[in-house]
Amino acid sequence: MADTVIDLSEQGQYHQGQGDTTSSFFDSDTAPELGKNPELGKTSGDAQGLLDGVQSRIGQEMAGQLWQAGKQSTQKFINMYAHIDFLRPYFDVEPREFRNRLLRSFIPSKAFGAPQEVSSELYGPLMLTLTLVAVLLYGMKTGGHEVEEGTLIGTAMIICFSYWLGISSLMFFIGYLCNAHFSFVQVLSLTGYSQSGTCSVLLLSTLLDHYGSPSAFWPLWLVLGGCSALKMVGVYISRTWGLRDGVILGSLSVVFHMLFTLYLRLQYRKVYEALTEALEV
Repeated sequence: MADTVIDLSEQGQYHQGQGDTTSSFFDSDTAPELGKNPELGKTSGDAQGLLDGVQSRIGQEMAGQLWQAGKQSTQKFINMYAHIDFLRPYFDVEPREFRNRLLRSFIPSKAFGAPQEVSSELYGPLMLTLTLVAVLLYGMKTGGHEVEEGTLIGTAMIICFSYWLGISSLMFFIGYLCNAHFSFVQVLSLTGYSQSGTCSVLLLSTLLDHYGSPSAFWPLWLVLGGCSALKMVGVYISRTWGLRDGVILGSLSVVFHMLFTLYLRLQYRKVYEALTEALEV
């Protein structure tokens, strides 16, 4: 019995010793002071330095992007000026040369023999296209034509420039298929100078409408429009290797030219009552 009591007391002392050890471990005197840890301050300083480095890197990236944007804008401006300088020879034409080419656009050329010379300038065709815009606008206003959307001058410019650029592109493509020998600038020049006949026909017929002669359009259309069309036929045939291909190109140019003049007259020009009276007679 005595031995048993002694064992229990030893167990109690053992558990009491363990409690003393646990309490001593959590004692405030032996616990580490987290607020005074030097490693924590060192980590905070490293984070601040990393943040400063990121901000500096972002600033450098933004400065580099701004520099690249300014450099690209300057390069685009230089390229645009270079392109304008490249187009300058096509518009460097003396007034006397323009006058002679304008007069020769009504004279049919030889279809056979040596290839006919075609100018590679765009000043004359551009001026004739703008003149056609003015003539068509004048015919619209005097004829009482109205547009539902847009303006008269906008409609006239779209029609004239679309014909000049569109038909020139089409003829150049067909000429490429037919093995014709001319450049795209030459086709633009040839088609542009042919509009001198269209301008003459529309202007004279509009002026003669005021004097009660609306039927004067038809002889003007056949003579002036036909002469400028035959000029293109001779050039296309002479600059095409095969006769059949040249005839195809020339025929298409005549059809496009004559129908375009007729379209401008009938679609965008309200003829006066004198035309109705003439048709009734």
